Amino acid sequence: MREARRAGRALRAEWTKLCTVPSQLWTLAALAVVMAGVTALTAAGQGRPRSTPADPAALALSGVYFAQLAAVAVGVALVASEYQPRVIRTTLAAHPGRTGVLAAKAAVVAAAVLGAGAPGVLGSLLAGRAVLAGQGHGAAALSDPAVWRAAAGTLLYLALVALLGAGVAAVLRHAGVAVGATAAMLYGPFLATKVVPMSTHALHVVQKVSPMSAGLAVQTTLPGTGTAPLAPWTGLGVLAAWAGAAVALGWAALRFRDA
Repeated sequence: MREARRAGRALRAEWTKLCTVPSQLWTLAALAVVMAGVTALTAAGQGRPRSTPADPAALALSGVYFAQLAAVAVGVALVASEYQPRVIRTTLAAHPGRTGVLAAKAAVVAAAVLGAGAPGVLGSLLAGRAVLAGQGHGAAALSDPAVWRAAAGTLLYLALVALLGAGVAAVLRHAGVAVGATAAMLYGPFLATKVVPMSTHALHVVQKVSPMSAGLAVQTTLPGTGTAPLAPWTGLGVLAAWAGAAVALGWAALRFRDA
């Protein structure tokens, strides 16, 4: 019972920190707006239908490529902002259990991103469908369970990249460096596959292990059109492993290093 009360106090404290910082709230709002807005722009830039069809669900959710930066920023800020200045010492004095503090931060980050991401993902799906249909492309059918799996998976993807950012921030303890490092993890391997010549085998290996390419395989609804040669939930599992490893390293840094 005492542990439950302590965990509840830690959760309320972290939620209060999130809700009382206007920049955090604006970032969460931007996540939803960017998700829908970028999808509409991407869909509008598709032009006439091509002979090789693109995955309509992935196109209708393509705003995630930019919206994920807002999710990362939220995860990083809730952790790293306490190290400059050393507010983390006050937090740990009020809640001595360091594991509980990081767990509360992770839970609040995931809940906030899921809450902000849900309208963004739904708006993205609807906006993308409307624009693509207007250009004569095949639109993602809302009656198709695979489309809703792609949408739900995209929402989970946003929460996982936010946790990835939170874990990296707990290790590096600097907001700017943590955002840059997390962005490099997400975009670096993807960009490398675009500019570095490599064999098909090497390309598939990179796609299978990189967090963004593997994670966004969850959006695949047409065979052969995904970002990685993985089953949708398997790809999201790869991203979950990255996020879990980052949070575990962040826990070790918080647990064994001086605050």
